[in-house]
Amino acid sequence: MLLSPAADAVFVTDSPGARPRVSSLAGCIRLKELGVEPVLQLTRIRSNRIALKSELLGAAAWGIYNLLLLGGDPARLGDHPDALDVYCLDTAGLIALAAGMREGDAGEGSGSTGIPFLIGAAVDHRGGSAELERARSKLVAGADFLVTQPVFDAEPFAEWWEEARVTLRGCPILAGVLVLGSARAARYLSRGLPGVEVPESAVRRLERAPDQALEGAAMAAETALSLRDLPGLAGIHFMKAAPAEGVLAAMRKAGLR
Repeated sequence: MLLSPAADAVFVTDSPGARPRVSSLAGCIRLKELGVEPVLQLTRIRSNRIALKSELLGAAAWGIYNLLLLGGDPARLGDHPDALDVYCLDTAGLIALAAGMREGDAGEGSGSTGIPFLIGAAVDHRGGSAELERARSKLVAGADFLVTQPVFDAEPFAEWWEEARVTLRGCPILAGVLVLGSARAARYLSRGLPGVEVPESAVRRLERAPDQALEGAAMAAETALSLRDLPGLAGIHFMKAAPAEGVLAAMRKAGLR
């Protein structure tokens, strides 16, 4: 609740790093009960299309329509490396599944009719032209907006942004900004979470700081300030790797509260 007055919506992760957590749907339901706008994250790697469609129908039953649909982290990276991953759908297929439900597709026995999903997907700004083509395929499948991996250097991101705006034809994009609470957390995320690579310079800056949590908030705010004026950027997605107070401090320092 600390962050809810400062944020437009709150993303609820789905087993990040292939580690069991409270399900995204349960977290979203709780947030909705508290009056917070939730975003359901759903990964295709944990379930087949039957279970995925059931989860989406469950979300709709609770009036949860904001989605971030992802591939997911392989089980070998998490606490249960012997667990079986599921490859029933790829990410574009999961997006198409949700988009079909939005269009009133009653296939596969669901009986769904025109669920107003707002569908998000991920894009890695470090992936070059090939990644932009993958992002285009997600938009063709039915995604409405994109969220980037964490940005640590605004200058190369701005260069990528110029190409992305043209290639992705003005699709709304949220830039990811990771709020770090300590150097230890930064190293842990770089080792254990795919798509997150905290620069060594950032880790050293945290290590030198007398208060690492405050320094992490300041670093995130600096990045957000560098990004917020990019023409056409839809917003900032603050990603939490620090106490909620640190995330709120970053939002305030960036003038985004």
